[in-house]
Amino acid sequence: MNIQEALNVLGLTGEVNQAELKKAFKRLAVKYHPDKNPIGAEMMKMINAAYEFLTNNIEKINQFQSQNEEDVYNYSDEIESVLKTIVTMEGVIFEVIGNWVWIRGETKNHKEILKSLKCKWAPSKKEWYYRPEEHKSVYNRKTHTIEEIREMYGTNGQRKAKGKKQLEKTN
Repeated sequence: MNIQEALNVLGLTGEVNQAELKKAFKRLAVKYHPDKNPIGAEMMKMINAAYEFLTNNIEKINQFQSQNEEDVYNYSDEIESVLKTIVTMEGVIFEVIGNWVWIRGETKNHKEILKSLKCKWAPSKKEWYYRPEEHKSVYNRKTHTIEEIREMYGTNGQRKAKGKKQLEKTN
């Protein structure tokens, strides 16, 4: 995760200070609280990672954030939409690691939906992934195992999608 990606997760632009960072975090923590939002636990993993990253790099935020308005968008809203679709896919297992979503399990039946969500296939890992559009690994072509990625960015574990039938029963 880089500074611009973390800012996009929290929906922040312009000059950012510690108070604004805290305010954005609290706003998203209320919106995605697991008791209020069915995908809240996954969203909070990503929001916590972005908040921690920005807090650790608070002095560098304004120096390294993009001034290009096209680079700024609300990634948390975007990923929320993707996760709401993924949870309805029967037989699919997904995991939020940093600000990426890794998708495995019975994905063959859902291939076209995953493509329409702009998910990409990782042939070496035999898994689908969804990432921020601006995160292209042109600067780091090193291949990491999924275990190394978990260790670097942290995760609270995998979650099995409920599927449409099971999701309707819980609502």
